[in-house]
Amino acid sequence: MKWRYSLRWKLPSPCPGKEVLTMAEVEAGQSAPESIMSLWVAGAGYAVCVDFPGDKPIRRWSEERKAAVRRRNMQARINRVAPLFADELIERELAARLAYFNGKSAR
Repeated sequence: MKWRYSLRWKLPSPCPGKEVLTMAEVEAGQSAPESIMSLWVAGAGYAVCVDFPGDKPIRRWSEERKAAVRRRNMQARINRVAPLFADELIERELAARLAYFNGKSAR
């Protein structure tokens, strides 16, 4: 397993330069390398950060799976709030945001 150290901008104000000045990967448990620590200045806005990258790739849901979950959650929410008008409200919601309930992402 590897750890990733980086020098990143951490103040809420806009970054004056690059967001990440430098980055280095080391074996798990080792301290930050000298190449990063030599660039770090206390109070300058950049912080030494450590990330633990995963070995497994991120698994994404298929559009069909997203659509099924989104529809199920919407139907449960509407049935809980307004069960008498649930059918009409579900139809309206599906008509208004058809792409979302078909599993399409906003991005």
